[in-house]
Amino acid sequence: MLIKTITFEIKANAKNKFEQKLRSDNESLQNWDTCLDSEVWYNGHIGRDTVAFTVISRWNNQEDFNVWFKDQQQIYNCHKGDSPIIQKISQEYITLDN
Repeated sequence: MLIKTITFEIKANAKNKFEQKLRSDNESLQNWDTCLDSEVWYNGHIGRDTVAFTVISRWNNQEDFNVWFKDQQQIYNCHKGDSPIIQKISQEYITLDN
């Protein structure tokens, strides 16, 4: 199993709009056939004027994630503009074989 986490530190004044976008992304993940599970976490004020959200998703393998991510990137590229994202940190975990 593969677990992907992406943490977005964003401008605090964009919290509500970004939260709506992540709710939509999470719904997309949960409806994606090869996504095993997903969650979105919120972490209040990180810096003086920033907040953070973390998206956690579980997949059988990297290829399944890549297919979903490629689809999402096409959507993101159509809606680029003044981004509220200050920093994005992506991490990946795999389970140890028994």
